[in-house]
Amino acid sequence: MPNGKPETRRERQRRELLTEIEAEARRQLTQGGPGAVSMRAIARGVGLGPASLYTYFASLDEVFTLLLLGSYRSLAAATATAVTAFDDTPPADRAMIGTLAYRNWALTHRSEFNLIFSDQLPGYQAPPGGPTIAAQTAVFAPIVDALADLDSPELPAHELAVVWTAFHGAATLEVNHHLVWVDDPAAVYELAVRRAFAGAGLPTPAPDLRHRFEQWQPPPTGDVSTGATDENSESPTIRDRLLKSNTLPCRLNRQVSANE
Repeated sequence: MPNGKPETRRERQRRELLTEIEAEARRQLTQGGPGAVSMRAIARGVGLGPASLYTYFASLDEVFTLLLLGSYRSLAAATATAVTAFDDTPPADRAMIGTLAYRNWALTHRSEFNLIFSDQLPGYQAPPGGPTIAAQTAVFAPIVDALADLDSPELPAHELAVVWTAFHGAATLEVNHHLVWVDDPAAVYELAVRRAFAGAGLPTPAPDLRHRFEQWQPPPTGDVSTGATDENSESPTIRDRLLKSNTLPCRLNRQVSANE
């Protein structure tokens, strides 16, 4: 009900159609990647003629902008909700809670995470005015705001960048199945964040924080890196795990093996 006025039938139909178009485009993205998303395929999926779809979107870039903004908002809501749920904890704890929520969202929205944080859209032109930049900033605002509540000087930008590199980098590796050789990726993620906090001179978050977070929001299930082990060995070595995984260390080890 924008501006306090009742939504007209035409406005409701337009809103519902746009929601349907976004859902169809996101379905195509999830199933086939960016290359599978096209104006013709979207139109067919929602029962429109291709020309009719251009009534709502001038180009495929506008569709991708819609998907990007929707994904950013979803991730921002996840981090903000988690930080708010732990509002009675110290600032460093709240900041770390935000990073844990970031990982959970990434693991349950893999295609969306890669869409917004990797160069999957060759030739894509973001709209002028920076709506995607503002949407990305909102993702990290709860974490940055929590750190701003610390009774200490403001954290320099380069230290914030190091912290972001730690939690975003660990999440990216796990999302793309590069930590399957690790027994407990969640513990690795926590360790990376804690070490980044310590390196930046931030207070140490509570030792049981991840456990409390997982009680509040259970860990993702399903398509999550679990660290599969060699079924013919009770205790495979790290090298064995690397050789069975599709990671950069794996490829390096195979090269070593080929030269042995």
